[in-house]
Amino acid sequence: MTETVGLLGYGRFGRALSGLLSDAGVPHSVFDPRQDEVPPKLQVRSLAELAARSTVLVLAMPVSVMREALTTLRPILSPSHLVIDVGSVKVRPVQVLASVLGRDIPWVGTHPLFGPASLARGDTRRTVVCPNTLHPEAVRRTRALFELLGCEVTEMSPEAHDELMSRTHVLTFFLAHGLVKAGAGRDLPFAPPSFQPMARLEEYARLEVPHLFAVVQTENPYAREARVRLMDALTQLHQGLEPQAGAASSTPESAPPALLGVRERIDSVDRELVSLLARRARLVQEAARVKSAHGLPFPDAERESSMMETRRQWAEWDGLDTAALDDVFRAVLRLSRDSVAGPDGDT
Repeated sequence: MTETVGLLGYGRFGRALSGLLSDAGVPHSVFDPRQDEVPPKLQVRSLAELAARSTVLVLAMPVSVMREALTTLRPILSPSHLVIDVGSVKVRPVQVLASVLGRDIPWVGTHPLFGPASLARGDTRRTVVCPNTLHPEAVRRTRALFELLGCEVTEMSPEAHDELMSRTHVLTFFLAHGLVKAGAGRDLPFAPPSFQPMARLEEYARLEVPHLFAVVQTENPYAREARVRLMDALTQLHQGLEPQAGAASSTPESAPPALLGVRERIDSVDRELVSLLARRARLVQEAARVKSAHGLPFPDAERESSMMETRRQWAEWDGLDTAALDDVFRAVLRLSRDSVAGPDGDT
């Protein structure tokens, strides 16, 4: 089957995709009323004209406007059309596609892992395609289209994709913007070669990330937890480099060096425990907000009982006193509850 493609959007990625389609000899048209840069030979005047010319419609637009665009597009679509999105997150776009198009119009969620800069560098083109049990033939057509454009295609569920991106794109963009705000890479004439990767990351944040930063940070359901883990790790690293107040005076001068080393490691473990407790408290706060929004009980006595039993098993496996561990986790539960404004309880 020879596909003809209609691009809804001619921003940075839309233009890049248009170039690939042209190189591959794939006929395509563009509808973007806000863009004066669409070449006349590609431009169509309406969504209806775009749909009439196309077998595949690509939603090259922000995730935030997808539902509105699909709702407008839906009456002029037929079962012979294929609709795909190319967003950097997948859970929400797939939910929108499923709710608006459902079983009637074939659709597939995708994430092309390339852009204008990577294409200019000649990087490997990779694309994630999300499986779709409602429209398996649409997945085959989508794979074939991206492979025609020279892409390596990987199939991955929306949840697996977003969780993976939370540990790559989310943290990379977050660090890049942090470096920009901290002034990294500026006015450093004697920067060593080892600094160059950081300088390139800072440049990437300025030139590539601004249009994507908000999307990957706010639309990815796993982004917040990834940032929390990163901040916890950075805090632990920072604290580990700080001089310990009173450490010298609190340790007898006669203490053996080996004992001093053990005590330092104990202090490091305790710092990590405190950071983990703070992280747990934040998760409990988030669980409380979710439960409140869905009218779920808080606290949940059954959940707490199951948690305690599981942790006793963990203690047995590690050779710890289960009775003592009960005391520890009851204290942990109290600490987490105290972090929640409102009713007491745990998740």
